[in-house]
Amino acid sequence: MRRALLLLVVLAAFVAGCENKYKDPDPVAMGYDYYPLEVGLYRVYDVKETLYFGETPSELNYQLRERVDTSFIDQTGQLVYKIIRSKRPSATAEWLDDSVMTAAKSPTMVMLTKDNTKYVKLVFPVKNGLEFVGDLYNTWQVTEGKLRDNKEVYVYENVGLSYEVAGETYPSTATVIQKFLTNSTKLDDRYEVYAEGIGLVHRVSDRLNYENCSSGVGCVDGFKIASGHEREEILIEHGKL
Repeated sequence: MRRALLLLVVLAAFVAGCENKYKDPDPVAMGYDYYPLEVGLYRVYDVKETLYFGETPSELNYQLRERVDTSFIDQTGQLVYKIIRSKRPSATAEWLDDSVMTAAKSPTMVMLTKDNTKYVKLVFPVKNGLEFVGDLYNTWQVTEGKLRDNKEVYVYENVGLSYEVAGETYPSTATVIQKFLTNSTKLDDRYEVYAEGIGLVHRVSDRLNYENCSSGVGCVDGFKIASGHEREEILIEHGKL
């Protein structure tokens, strides 16, 4: 009887240990809420683009909407969401569908596929200083040398901190620094800010090439912009249809 009771206690402890070992991770601690995915969710952005080519830059302002349209199971058994991107020139104009993307969120990462190209947008857990390769699955950039020399290495910053943009404050956010390089010949400044429970709230993508100058329009400290682009997206509306 005592042996049977002892065996029962050991078995119960083993089961409890297994339950603790294989316990599902805490979604909040992992940062899953920084990229919500659900059919019907949408986000609207004000977009400003400036293209530099020649003497006169070209400016473009419009609105962009990303709407989670449907979901499906792909050939690997992964749940995938179809996202429709629409554009309009102003808040009073009609939306026109522009392109389609797909997104999949696993326990370890968020994968976005756009124009047949895969991008790792986030990895989990979301924590300060964690690096990951944003274009890990795009082999066309691979050349001889170390992986990080040929790839886009992203890093998390300001995880869990509040963030303000365009008069709106988001209490808990995570910033993904995609690239920051500046010197006398070029600027490459790209980052994305994600808010908990919302998703992407601010995106900046500036890539500029400089050239020497002595005077004239745009000449600052002996340099001016020769080519490139500046793009900023700011969230102005979000919800569920």
